[in-house]
Amino acid sequence: MRITGWGGGPLLVLFALTAAILLPPDANAQQAPSPIVERTLEVTGRKVRMTLFDNRVAVVSVHQGSVRVLLRQQLLDQDEYAGYLAALQRDADELAEARRHHGARGNGGNGLILLYLGPDAPVQVRYSSVTVLDLVTARLAATLDDVESRVIWGPERIPELASWRPKRGDRVELHNGTGATVREVREDGTLVLEHDGTGIHELVPVDARSNVILRVDPETR
Repeated sequence: MRITGWGGGPLLVLFALTAAILLPPDANAQQAPSPIVERTLEVTGRKVRMTLFDNRVAVVSVHQGSVRVLLRQQLLDQDEYAGYLAALQRDADELAEARRHHGARGNGGNGLILLYLGPDAPVQVRYSSVTVLDLVTARLAATLDDVESRVIWGPERIPELASWRPKRGDRVELHNGTGATVREVREDGTLVLEHDGTGIHELVPVDARSNVILRVDPETR
């Protein structure tokens, strides 16, 4: 893992695309929301970007190569937002303390977090999703996973994916509107999906399932 300060401006990549929907109905239309945290995670050619704004709106976009296959946003309720904010503030303080004592560490990875909280904000965290993380980074990544799932699945659909025990032959619908078949479930939980029509095989790690799979065919569960 590597923790550094961030000298550039905020990565508001999604803002231009979603400005019209980021403001909740009771917000001041003249005041643009500011990001609290942003994460970009690249897994098997798929880039997922999640941003949580200070107006309680969370936005997730998924790109496969240069094609955007998903863009969703969710207004969190006040208690839910307050819980996430408290967790993020705690991790921001601990990350800032770690940076002051240890400086930059590690060689980076496929995950990038920009945290706009704490005394040294913004703080940049690079990490790999396939290595063992230190406690603070693992806790931060888990919080962001939860926010991301909340946006993609909604509260009523999270249990469906969490309770799924994939097996060879299961049929799934993907976020890009196509279908696929589970051809292999590896020991670490990684799925090998065979795409309909093309026969292309795709590796889907456990932490990327919600970014790839929209729903499981109930007849194969």
